[in-house]
Amino acid sequence: MTLKVMKNVIFTALATVISFFGIKKIANNSHKIKRIGHRGVAGYCPENTFPSYDRAIEMGADYLEIDVQLSKDGRLVVIHDSLVDRTTDHKGKVSDFTFDELRKMDAGSWFSTKFSGACIPSFEEVLDKYADRVGLLIELKKPSLYPGIEKMIAEELKKRKLDSKGKDHIIVQSFETASMRLFHELMPEIPVAILINYPPDKMEIKNIAKYASYLNPKWTVVNKRVIDLIHANGMKAIAWTVRSKKEADKLKHYPLDGIVADYLDLIE
Repeated sequence: MTLKVMKNVIFTALATVISFFGIKKIANNSHKIKRIGHRGVAGYCPENTFPSYDRAIEMGADYLEIDVQLSKDGRLVVIHDSLVDRTTDHKGKVSDFTFDELRKMDAGSWFSTKFSGACIPSFEEVLDKYADRVGLLIELKKPSLYPGIEKMIAEELKKRKLDSKGKDHIIVQSFETASMRLFHELMPEIPVAILINYPPDKMEIKNIAKYASYLNPKWTVVNKRVIDLIHANGMKAIAWTVRSKKEADKLKHYPLDGIVADYLDLIE
């Protein structure tokens, strides 16, 4: 082989390698991050209300993030805080009111008078109105306060055959690992997620991966090491909760699977 031929061979090999990695880089950059509306779009509308969910869908949300608790009479209701004080015109624990009492509360005026009369939705209503239109990221708020809530959630999902939707259309999450292990046993077809607000270690991630499909970190603890470890253990990562352009810009540097935001337009 002549020197000229050898140079051509080497050049062709190098070009192939560069081309391969170039294509790979483009493919990574084209990875679509799911846009998840936090309690609907909590930055624009009163959280966890129908106006908030409707606006999120109008803004192109891939998922709605919702929070579920139990009323005094055992109804699944969608509200974030364990108290109604912040987001309604009443005071007290969610669990101290019946569904009918919760329903009569004004859950919109605290945000703006134009949302006066917005109500606290039932979980069933949210499923019936939105589950066929958008993905749902369902958070169980302090499920240890509501024994049996996992089974109730599972029954409502099964009743609507949402366990057969596939493609992670429904995701159930919580900070409480015992609750998510139980839900996974009850309904293995629905992926579960664990929420974390601190940097997890390798062993913790490995243990969570035994039953969870997602490990969802607060945006402040997102870094390359954390996301790489989550992915290396076969899980996906959804960061929460973006409320500013600065926070959104930070997260753009990482191969996240989704971002939860109060303002969906911050996520390109």
